[in-house]
Amino acid sequence: MQDAIREKDDILLKAATGFEGGCVANGSTCGIATGGALSIALMYDQCLQKGEAFPERAALESVGGYLDWFKREHGTTQCRERNNVDFHKISGQLRYFLSGSKMLRCMLLTGSALNHLTFNEKFQVLCPEKPSGDVQFSSSIHCARNVLEFVRERTGIGNDRLERLSIVFDGGVGLRGVLCGALSGAILALNLLHGFNLRRMSYSSNFKKFLVGHINLLRKKSGRSIDTFFIGKQMTNEFRENAGSIECSTITGRTFENPEDFREYIETSEPCRNLIRISADIAVKAIEETRNIVEFKSR
Repeated sequence: MQDAIREKDDILLKAATGFEGGCVANGSTCGIATGGALSIALMYDQCLQKGEAFPERAALESVGGYLDWFKREHGTTQCRERNNVDFHKISGQLRYFLSGSKMLRCMLLTGSALNHLTFNEKFQVLCPEKPSGDVQFSSSIHCARNVLEFVRERTGIGNDRLERLSIVFDGGVGLRGVLCGALSGAILALNLLHGFNLRRMSYSSNFKKFLVGHINLLRKKSGRSIDTFFIGKQMTNEFRENAGSIECSTITGRTFENPEDFREYIETSEPCRNLIRISADIAVKAIEETRNIVEFKSR
């Protein structure tokens, strides 16, 4: 999508590394769905830079519409429901990689999503006109953005554009109640440090990272090298222990009708505020621990 809209940003690609397989291969929201959400947000970036509330609403609604299309077209937005495999088990990985049909289906799904986003007129985005009346669409609380902001404050690792675009993860990706926005923020923050810069990698090094990452998903202890999939798996497990789930609708016990509904809920939800803080703590801990290991090994 970055090539299609001529807006290349290697940092965004790097940050998105952990969404493969439904958030570090946890079977949640398909990486093609979350990747598409970030693509839509990037289309709105010129509007979002103005710092006004109504472009945020438009971006959220566009992402929600994209997830609705994804579910209608492909039956579900959830990776494990589509593939029926558990990437954290040897049997699951064998079923996926040895069955060629499952990998082919994912590649075809990528093409389908790309075609939809590229040729659907709704996604040829212009900045929306400001609505009349004094209507407040936005909130000071955004699940992923607040996590990213906290991580930057405490580690110095952050990116203005990523924080701005991450509002599309509110309410479980476009308000659809799927992958929790707070956890998404933690995974994005981790991969600002440890993600893959695909545009600067050869196919062989890309394949090696892919292979090592999937092997490390099966390990109880990390290998010799620091791997974002192993770290992300640990982070996701810790988040699930605190929240009970990684799905927004399960955590909150509800779905959101529109951005106003989400704003009213998030501004009074102490559990969600706690999860934002917990997600930031998890990300900061992972970043600081692995950063120290890198510094030690480089001595």
